[in-house]
Amino acid sequence: MLTQHESLSRQWFALHDDCTITALGDCGDYEAADEIAQDLGLDPMWLISPQMAKEWVDTFKSRGV
Repeated sequence: MLTQHESLSRQWFALHDDCTITALGDCGDYEAADEIAQDLGLDPMWLISPQMAKEWVDTFKSRGV
């Protein structure tokens, strides 16, 4: 759940090698997202930016997924 200080358009995610995704929250930038992932004890194979997440959602919607 987002707080009043978080923006959905700034949410970062961590993609793991088992194909799961962890929401990292409103991180601001790549370095902050990486630091949060490390602080959570995660070792993601990819950090997904808010823009990339939006592009994925748009692609899924356009394909009826």
